[in-house]
Amino acid sequence: MPQLNAPAVVEEITVLHDAYERALVANDVEALVQFFWDSPHVVRFGVSEHLYGAEAIVSYRQGHTPAYTDRKLLRRTVVTFRTDLASVMCELSLTVHGQPRHSRQSQTWVKFPALGWKIISAHVSNALGPPELWEAYTDVASAAIGLSIAATHRPGVVQNLTRAAAIAGPLLAFNLPPETEPAPVFTA
Repeated sequence: MPQLNAPAVVEEITVLHDAYERALVANDVEALVQFFWDSPHVVRFGVSEHLYGAEAIVSYRQGHTPAYTDRKLLRRTVVTFRTDLASVMCELSLTVHGQPRHSRQSQTWVKFPALGWKIISAHVSNALGPPELWEAYTDVASAAIGLSIAATHRPGVVQNLTRAAAIAGPLLAFNLPPETEPAPVFTA
């Protein structure tokens, strides 16, 4: 079994991850791309993008301004193996276009002899609200329109709301150019 969580290695990765978070909040593109392995094998999945290779990550960073504010690290778990492999898993809170979000981030770090620590894979996703959220929403929505939901149908309604949120989340996070006209609103 490889050595797990050597304190010095955990500290080293924690310091690097803190620096990564600062660069992300500041949108320091030059610093951000330096954290990633400069290789066609590096992969980063974002909330709405799939980036394969260092060139795709650089291009994305150069053409993307984050739409969030108030990004806060809620929980971070660092697991290191030997002195050259680490996993960082995080839960974050942030605000996207005025809406609070709960997000997750995972990174795999490798320490290369000539390069030092680099992220070789990363994944970001928005967490869906807990089932209790959709239960409460079901109550409010059904009361607002005067529709009672039979107890036997309630789990299916909650499940459909959860699925709809999973589909709508990335659509709501999509940034439209400022010159885009809003959709017309029709009233009866």
